[in-house]
Amino acid sequence: MKQLILINLLIIICFTSNSQTLQFETSYKYLYSKQWDKAIHNYNFSRPFLNEQQPLLMNGLNLSTSYAFKSKRVLIHGISISYSYFQSKAQNNNLNNTLNLHFLNLGYILRIEKPFNLERLYTDFIISATSSGLFKKINNESYMIDDKKINAIGVGGDVGIKIGYNLSVKNSCKMSSFISVNYTPYLYSPKTESVINQTKGLIIKNWAGIVSAQIGISIHFLTKK
Repeated sequence: MKQLILINLLIIICFTSNSQTLQFETSYKYLYSKQWDKAIHNYNFSRPFLNEQQPLLMNGLNLSTSYAFKSKRVLIHGISISYSYFQSKAQNNNLNNTLNLHFLNLGYILRIEKPFNLERLYTDFIISATSSGLFKKINNESYMIDDKKINAIGVGGDVGIKIGYNLSVKNSCKMSSFISVNYTPYLYSPKTESVINQTKGLIIKNWAGIVSAQIGISIHFLTKK
């Protein structure tokens, strides 16, 4: 996962000299997956001895970088890379269970500046390839079966819409707030149930649909070709 992040950041850096806008974002991200919630609920139900139940994977952080190609048109094209992190941690006697969930998205952006002639607004439509990694630790040790680490890697696609509002406008820099909603109709991750609940094919499917929402702050650096 770290190697993929570095590779995609290098791709963006290589193109920034020809870009119109280089953008950095940080945000709170909410995640909902019926399949994954079902697996965690089953984990808690089947372990009534737990004093602290396993929280759902729902609250996380997102960091993203994007750039838009120079254009004189209303529609602006660009690419983006984003990273999201979620954690679910429960501490019990002799059983500290931690789930770490990572997402990496590489996307194409179609931006509309000043929709409906609203000066400070912009709208992004985003289509992304997405990958995920779910990692588990028990008592601070990696989850293993037969001396082999068990992780859940996933791949899929994602679509989203973002609405931003420019808080300040200068010649070379802008700051904006934004909200966004994303939908992943299909994320193939066949080992997720095994990582969460230590079972396979009994509770959930080998894929999941995911809905997420973000609210955050963005900084835009305007550059000239």
